[in-house]
Amino acid sequence: MSIAREAYRALESIVGPEHISEDPVTCRAYRTKSYRRETAYETICMAPECVVMPKTTDEVQRIVKVCNRYKVPYTPTSTYWYATSSPKKPNELMIDLKRMNKLEINDKHMYAIVESGVVYGQLQQEALDRGLYTMVSGGGSQVSVICNHINQGWSPLNYRTGLIGRRTLGIEWVLPDGEILRLGSLALNEDDYSWGEGIGPDLRGILRGASGWMGAMGIVTRLATKLIPFQPERLEPTGISPDTTLMLPQNRIRWYNFNLPNRESLERAMYELGWHEIAAAATKVPVLWRYIARAKSKEDFWRLWSQVTPEEIASTHILRILVVGYTSEEQLDYEERVLMDIMERLGGEFRRTKPSDESWIKNADSAGMWWMTGGYVSIEYVIETIQHGVKQGVAIADLKKKFVPPLVNDFGDPGWFQAVELGHGDYSEFLTYWDPDDKEYYKADQMYLETMKLNIDKGFYSSFLNAQPIWLTGPAFGPNYHLWQIRVKKAFDSDNLSNPPGLECYDEIVERSDHLTRDWEKGSMEEVV
Repeated sequence: MSIAREAYRALESIVGPEHISEDPVTCRAYRTKSYRRETAYETICMAPECVVMPKTTDEVQRIVKVCNRYKVPYTPTSTYWYATSSPKKPNELMIDLKRMNKLEINDKHMYAIVESGVVYGQLQQEALDRGLYTMVSGGGSQVSVICNHINQGWSPLNYRTGLIGRRTLGIEWVLPDGEILRLGSLALNEDDYSWGEGIGPDLRGILRGASGWMGAMGIVTRLATKLIPFQPERLEPTGISPDTTLMLPQNRIRWYNFNLPNRESLERAMYELGWHEIAAAATKVPVLWRYIARAKSKEDFWRLWSQVTPEEIASTHILRILVVGYTSEEQLDYEERVLMDIMERLGGEFRRTKPSDESWIKNADSAGMWWMTGGYVSIEYVIETIQHGVKQGVAIADLKKKFVPPLVNDFGDPGWFQAVELGHGDYSEFLTYWDPDDKEYYKADQMYLETMKLNIDKGFYSSFLNAQPIWLTGPAFGPNYHLWQIRVKKAFDSDNLSNPPGLECYDEIVERSDHLTRDWEKGSMEEVV
């Protein structure tokens, strides 16, 4: 099968014959190879029938209008990562945005204007060269800046930089029907990206909400993001790939690792850092991560991890803290003294750490961190309070015991959580690793679904609602938040052409999967509208 010939010719006239292809080999390369490749997402993902690579916003707009004219479903993408980047309907068009790679920095007002193909590695280096910085996603420095701003966007650096939605300024957005909507100061002046708040309602909430639409709400082609002042010393890259790192200037940037007596004291330490307004980042480190960081290969990891005991997990409560002397060396020394006073009161035991970074400032270790066992999924992630993150992590860790093996046994470690916005909030994420060769690999999907039910039962929040069955979680949260999602989606994309099935993606996955069972009532989107 293929898209209509009239539609193909119209698309070819927009981008030229060299930037469109129906070649089966090319299209097959665009089929998802994400971290969920061997699990439930495999039931729904497929190769596109055609791939097109626009260069400008005008070309994107014309492509989307062609799709609406001929009812061609489309999926926009640039750097992938999620399985939702793959088409999930027959005769679908893939809009590959990586040719849109313009980057401009406004030094005076400290913001960057990026197109869809610009990645964090490029933006971060340009910012550092100007004495500025931004956060880099846990997905790696190769992640699209725009995609990460409108979907997810979490980092330990959010402790000082603020959450990503607060740093998003002017936006150029091609709506699902092909019309262009400009947000913030762009609505008044197409050359002014300097602020994000609009005249009247601020539609950034419609664009991304907590964690975005996963390509189901059109295409953002250009976006401005606020940059943060940094210290002036150079971060020196060293090593040979894949063992690369940034050496940190010790007179301006220092790491501190502390093992706290228990979870309560670690939680208290995060609050105290925020109350005293010190540090650049603070995160609780899962014990598993420390062993992944030490390992030189998958075999080496399994050898090391096989020696871990439940007692080690129970007695290890590592708080990793980054302190930056943004304004001076004296600031760094002052914050260090305050930090040491806090840790002395709470019983924190200082542990040696390397004066380098490969994870937070320029994330270069994402492949090793996420793929050490060959299979990985984030079961849950949440922006809430620190207290909420601690309690939810403990509950999910207890649930996980039912699915070990094939899930890696981490002996009740409650996952990763970090303070955000100087302790006013928390980002927590429960990571799950497994051996994809295990015949019971599907238990990763089962735990994912059971975690949603746990959240509903215990009253925990989830920021992962865009990747959950809306007819399960929708009635429980809000309540009935899914009704508003459906109405908004229909208002902007009445034919559901932008990355279908969109809101019901995971509902369809559950229906198609042999190892997942729907035990909740499924409604009708048409009846809601």
